[in-house]
Amino acid sequence: MKYLLIVSFLFFQVSCVSDSISNNSTTTVAPNKVLLLKVNYENNAFEGGNETVFPNSTPTFTVTNQVIPPSDFGNIKLFYSELNAKLFDGDIIWMGDGQIHFPTSFLSASQYNYIDTLVPIQDPLFENIYNPNNTNYDYSQIFNSIRYLGIVNEYRSDNPNATVKLFLYTPGVGVGDPSKWKWIFIIKN
Repeated sequence: MKYLLIVSFLFFQVSCVSDSISNNSTTTVAPNKVLLLKVNYENNAFEGGNETVFPNSTPTFTVTNQVIPPSDFGNIKLFYSELNAKLFDGDIIWMGDGQIHFPTSFLSASQYNYIDTLVPIQDPLFENIYNPNNTNYDYSQIFNSIRYLGIVNEYRSDNPNATVKLFLYTPGVGVGDPSKWKWIFIIKN
C-alpha cells in the first residue's frame, strides 16, 4: 500500500510538471499577413483591399519592384523579398488602360469597418516603393482615407514601428486618365 501511494504521488507530480511545461511553452504566434489597400488618386477615397496570409514569418519586410517601362505595354510587379512572394502585378500601358492582375480580387470598401478611436500610436513613416519622377506627396493626407479602418488600426497596433509602403499605380500613361490611378498602400502586421 505504501508503494502504491508513493507511485501515485510520483505520477501525480510528473503529470503536473508535464502540464505546467506544456501550458507555459504554448505561445500564440500571429500569422504573417500583408494588407493592400486601394485609394483613389483624385479624391483620396478608399476603394477596397486585399489581405494575404503567408505561412512563413520573417523578421524584416522588404518590398522590391520589377518594372517594365511602358514604351507601349509595361508592367509593375511588387514582391515580398524575404519570401520571394508576389504582392502586386499590374499593367502600365502607353495611351491606354492597364489592369491589375494580382491580387485577383479586392474586397469593396463597404466590407471594411471603421472605428471611432484610433490606436494611440504615432503616424507611420511612409516609403514610396515606386516613384519614378521623385514627386513629393503629402502621404499623411492620403493616409487619412484609411486611418480609421479597423483593420489598419489592428495592423498598426500589432506592428507599431512598421513603415507603411505605398506607390501610385498608373495603369495608363502618356495621356493617362488620373481618375483610374490608385494609391496602393501595403501594410504588414
